[in-house]
Amino acid sequence: MHVTKFNAHVLIGESRLKRNFLDFLKKKKKIQVRPGAMNPEELRKLINEIGNKKKVNIVRVEYDGTPEDKPVTVQIVDIRQDYFTGRVVNLERSIKQEMDQKLVYLKGGGGTIDFYFDEGDIKSVEQDFDESIIEQKNQDELLEILDALDLDEAILISFYDRVKGGVMNGSGKLINKDVEKRIFKVELTLINDIELDVPKEIELDLSKDTILDLEVVI
Repeated sequence: MHVTKFNAHVLIGESRLKRNFLDFLKKKKKIQVRPGAMNPEELRKLINEIGNKKKVNIVRVEYDGTPEDKPVTVQIVDIRQDYFTGRVVNLERSIKQEMDQKLVYLKGGGGTIDFYFDEGDIKSVEQDFDESIIEQKNQDELLEILDALDLDEAILISFYDRVKGGVMNGSGKLINKDVEKRIFKVELTLINDIELDVPKEIELDLSKDTILDLEVVI
């Protein structure tokens, strides 16, 4: 009889443990939105409306609702149910890293960041319309300039880099061109005021790339 009572106590205890554990699993994580931050559902909806591959400026807030001094600019690279991932856009950092992959530039951040919708720390998300407001130079005029240029002639060029998500201003020389196909290749030694240790070759297509300016160095 003592054994039966013991077994009964064990079964009752196990039943309570299972019930408490199941209740624990059913409890939803309490979302604490910081003062001034966006509602998680509104944020999720906004990010999905903006969409993948778009560049955005994100302002986050501290626990007391104080906005961070500087927004972080990222290109959205993945959107999930619980979070989205952004690749930090920093043109100067990116250029320097390409020059020497062994160096790590901490200033201005880098890499990717996961932003969880339920974190409740994002005040605002604004799409960066750099690409859409940029006016491409007239293609006929660009073709005339390209046709007049000689190979190895010193040039200044400005174009929008979709991969890096920003305007690149460079100086170097023209090393190849095909006016009929509207393509040309430049070798740059200076990009965005950064002198490159090794010249960088870039091929551009007038029908696909956004060329802002192209001129001869006099």
